[in-house]
Amino acid sequence: MNNMDIRREDLSKYKPASDSFEFRQFPFYWIVRVSNAYLMKIDKSLKKLKINNTSWRILLILREQGALSVTDIASHAVVKMPTITKSTYKLQVEGLVRIKTSDSDGRVSIVVLTEKGENAVSDIINSTKKTFEHIYDGLTSIEIEQLNSVLQKLFINID
Repeated sequence: MNNMDIRREDLSKYKPASDSFEFRQFPFYWIVRVSNAYLMKIDKSLKKLKINNTSWRILLILREQGALSVTDIASHAVVKMPTITKSTYKLQVEGLVRIKTSDSDGRVSIVVLTEKGENAVSDIINSTKKTFEHIYDGLTSIEIEQLNSVLQKLFINID
């Protein structure tokens, strides 16, 4: 048996088409469970602050990345364009972001955080601090970095 055969055999229990498949060993079982549990937990915190998860992701992305096109925000947030567009315009009405036309391409909308938006992000971060401390309880930075690395590989393979 060569190395490729061993690798295929080792991975069989992770593949739904395999007779040795074990759903609790399926990474996407855990990814979906973690994602949904996280969304329920964070939505509960965000609801108190009168903001939804999509808007929260937009604000966080802009805080880190600065000015971005709506398309880039949708890509980072992994949310469909119509949803991001609607949420972005709602954030603009609330004074949390400003939307302007790109200087280089009039078809592109650029979104930036306003001062009010920056303050809102700080308030949300302070309000959700304990939630994230609890979520990361018992994990080391090395474990989180390894998890992120594996998830990035899966994302690249899916894409």
